[in-house]
Amino acid sequence: MSKTSPIITTACHVCGSTELERAAAYAALHRVTSDCKPWPPGGQLARCRACGFIQTPITPQWQAEADQIYAGYTIYHQSGGAEQSVFHERSGAGQPRSAQLIQAMRDACALPSRGRLLDIGCGNGSFLSAWSRLVPGWTLCGTEVSDKYKVQIEKIPGVERLFTGDIAEIPGNFDVISLIHVLEHIPFPVAFLKRLREKLKPDGLLFIEVPDCQQNCFMLLVADHCSHFSPGLLAGVVRAAGFDVRHTTNQWVAKEVSVVGRPLPGENEARAATLPQSDSLQVFNGWQQLRQILAKVEPLAKEPSFGLFGTAIAATWLDAQLNRAARFFVDEDVNRIGKTHLDRPIVSPADVPKGATIFVALPQPLAGNVAERLRQLGKGLRVELP
Repeated sequence: MSKTSPIITTACHVCGSTELERAAAYAALHRVTSDCKPWPPGGQLARCRACGFIQTPITPQWQAEADQIYAGYTIYHQSGGAEQSVFHERSGAGQPRSAQLIQAMRDACALPSRGRLLDIGCGNGSFLSAWSRLVPGWTLCGTEVSDKYKVQIEKIPGVERLFTGDIAEIPGNFDVISLIHVLEHIPFPVAFLKRLREKLKPDGLLFIEVPDCQQNCFMLLVADHCSHFSPGLLAGVVRAAGFDVRHTTNQWVAKEVSVVGRPLPGENEARAATLPQSDSLQVFNGWQQLRQILAKVEPLAKEPSFGLFGTAIAATWLDAQLNRAARFFVDEDVNRIGKTHLDRPIVSPADVPKGATIFVALPQPLAGNVAERLRQLGKGLRVELP
């Protein structure tokens, strides 16, 4: 494995240090957009030697690429706009991610019967729609960079308005502010969260959901992400922004981190981020795991009936690295089965060709559970795991 290069001179966007070490061979890897489309190599992955934060340096190149990705963004295109499902570890039964998150949050937190929610980066309104259905009686608002889904969002029962301007211009304060797969896109996350504190009521809740890069190294490949988290790294960033972290878990949704915090009174001064160095090193070294996984899959791709399980980041990346070697993709999400991904069919496990070779593009333990379900089909499949 190639060693990391010494230091690059772009400042850490958490602590401001210029002492960033770079994963030198990362730039040779293909990348993927956050809406699961292939993206060319040439990215950067860095670790701050001072605070330990894992990041993509905020360079003009990164900003230009992110702007290009967002200009052509197609949310949940594999399922025709339907929110992705999350699956029970053993049974494989699925439900929309937003519903599972809200149910878990209600179990963990005391929510008032009525309140006001602001969903930052609300996309096409999946989380707002689920909140409206599961927590009726609340007034809801959303923010986005464009008004593309304005009509759709403002038809959701309880939605007051979609805002596309500066957060400071949104009137009033909120009982809950949610960021569902948003913070990983935001440069200078501590400063951003400090601004959100000003929009929360004193006893309000901040709810953040991000990819767990400690469990799922594939997420390091997302070209428009500039922050990479583990449970400990996210909790440290939230504390540095002046919040009391009430819940930190990677159990609400597999491969993801959930954090709930309350604003601390009088926390207006900057605080140093205290980040777990063990998490920092493990997340940063994930790029080496990616190269090991690729080396394992390359021989499999030569099989005549080779398929990838999954239609998200991992499978999209592997297919790009393997020069579109997958003959088909396999998914358990009923909203995706029967459609295409990268111009090839998405099939259900039951429709996988007999004797096919399948690589399960998921982290453990999810990959092992999926493999067991595939082997139980009795089709003589060769199922390989990361």
